[in-house]
Amino acid sequence: MKFSIQGGSPLEGVLTYDESEYGFSFSAQSGDSLSGRLGSEGVASVLVGTLQLEVDIESREVLFAWGYFPNVRGVVAELSAPQFIPGRVFISSDHSFEPGVSFEVPGDRWRVSYDPSSRWVAIRLNDATDAKFVQIASGTVLGIDNGDLVSVWLSPVFVE
Repeated sequence: MKFSIQGGSPLEGVLTYDESEYGFSFSAQSGDSLSGRLGSEGVASVLVGTLQLEVDIESREVLFAWGYFPNVRGVVAELSAPQFIPGRVFISSDHSFEPGVSFEVPGDRWRVSYDPSSRWVAIRLNDATDAKFVQIASGTVLGIDNGDLVSVWLSPVFVE
């Protein structure tokens, strides 16, 4: 599974973390902005632990993050959000994507860090100093290094 970066605008909306549900959700700013990115084949997900990255099957574009994620405040640390560019990320893979089916992103030992002052959540394989960081949706930044997904940075609105 390889991830590629292309120019474009992030999907506008609101990323929320519901503390009582232990999960992320994404609400697009408008139905038209989301439907404009969806093909006719439905959506699937790639998994980083229990976090899901929604993928349009037809284009294989990664759209936004969502899902059950109880360890959001696992390790409290000071985080400096990476310098990122707006854009779009696409997946190339030998896997055939099917509606509602998830595939795990290669890599183990994803580390979770949370910064209470900036409210950023970082899910990282490593420090990825050479990664390129792309904001694919409001509150969602992906770190791509040599075609591999190495980090997910989330800046949600926290609700109780």
